[in-house]
Amino acid sequence: MSYILTEEQQLIGQSAKEFAKEVLEPTAVELDRSGLFPKAAIKGLAGYDFLGLLLPAQVGGVGAGFVSYVTVIETLARFCPAVTSIVNNHVLAAHAIQQWGNEAQKQQYLPALAKGDVLGAVAACECGPAGITDTGVLTAVQQGNTYVLNGSRRFVKNAGEAGLYVCFAITDATAKPKASTAFIVDARTPGLIVGSKQDTMGLRGCPVADLTFNSVTVPGTAVLGVPNKGAAMIAEILAVAAVAEAAQTVGIVQTAVEHAAAYAKQRVQFGRPIGSFQAIQALLANVAANCHATRLAVFDAAAAIELGQSFLAEAAMVKLLALHLGQDSLIDVVQVEGGYGYSEEMTLARLFRDIAGTNLLDAPADFPEQIIAASLA
Repeated sequence: MSYILTEEQQLIGQSAKEFAKEVLEPTAVELDRSGLFPKAAIKGLAGYDFLGLLLPAQVGGVGAGFVSYVTVIETLARFCPAVTSIVNNHVLAAHAIQQWGNEAQKQQYLPALAKGDVLGAVAACECGPAGITDTGVLTAVQQGNTYVLNGSRRFVKNAGEAGLYVCFAITDATAKPKASTAFIVDARTPGLIVGSKQDTMGLRGCPVADLTFNSVTVPGTAVLGVPNKGAAMIAEILAVAAVAEAAQTVGIVQTAVEHAAAYAKQRVQFGRPIGSFQAIQALLANVAANCHATRLAVFDAAAAIELGQSFLAEAAMVKLLALHLGQDSLIDVVQVEGGYGYSEEMTLARLFRDIAGTNLLDAPADFPEQIIAASLA
């Protein structure tokens, strides 16, 4: 990708690769087995300024831009997708505050998020192109200068480890569709309860749990952006997440196809390596080509985000490409390795499970088709 990336972007990507090989790769298998939160890895990433990559220097960030960010995400995902998911959700929360927060909110929250002193998380409803669809789960009622939140949010990444949550609650049930508002909620707020950690199929180490809001009272200053305009905000947040998670998918698939290609060179059948068989070559070539095409689409969408251009449809297209890449490619590379690929002792089994969570946790599988179709009208 040197013909696209600037020298600075290449250096950032190289720094991510060096960190990932030294810190993430040796612990990825054990992390998958234990499911324990990787505190040392996240602290190390903060030390490399990867947690503040998108934030401006005024709040302690790097201001590197979204193209640099997806470069880092793809690189980290090649070695440990679970840690990459933690980073993605944290950066998504920081990005939301940078994008819609007022100056006081930015100064209060962003320096700690940039340094990794506080881990962030986004707690959002399922969302389609018309806005929030899970409309009755979390509500916020204004009482004087405060809001009282009641209800729940499900499958929240970084839950229990995050120090703050960017969440969305219904604030006008009479609107058509119901209107929502974004809030910044401190994790220590009384009444905010983190449920048991989900025993997820993949991305183990990235905590996922439900949040219960039991009369959680927050000040009016906790409102992020404009009241009752949360639907548009969450649509953009999910679009940004789609591009970052597509980069994560590309990283996982790149590692998988390289693993399968190396296996195909070593595995001998009928007197020659299976990599010399046309059927195996076709499987590997198709995966590599689709991975390359998706990577280019990721960079195109990332550039649009960085330049402040419209990107919702492009993000949906990238998500659709990533869905197909993830679902199809891991099946193909497992076939290359046969029974060995199916074994939990091999790398591909972990990557197979990780890619499912990467593509499906934040939004339903029909999310991209709806947005793409709407953009064609």
